[in-house]
Amino acid sequence: MFPLVKALRSDLANHAKPDKKSQERSSGLKSSVRTAPRPLRKRLAPKDRQRLIADYLAGAMQKELAARYDIGLSSVKTILREAGARKYMART
Repeated sequence: MFPLVKALRSDLANHAKPDKKSQERSSGLKSSVRTAPRPLRKRLAPKDRQRLIADYLAGAMQKELAARYDIGLSSVKTILREAGARKYMART
């Protein structure tokens, strides 16, 4: 066999085997399996909920509140809907 082909095969064989250091590093990583999300009542304290509602009524946007309180936009909407908080009066 040609010397260059032997060298390439040797290199490929070495790259295909993970070294001990990479195995040790990867053993400490978390798995990619998702766990169930924590309930909203555990993610946000009642005082924070009241503050979020007050901020919204004072003019803050829902996106801003989601970022500020580190929760999802849908969670902000759920809190506001459950509280009946509306910025604008409905037309009659």
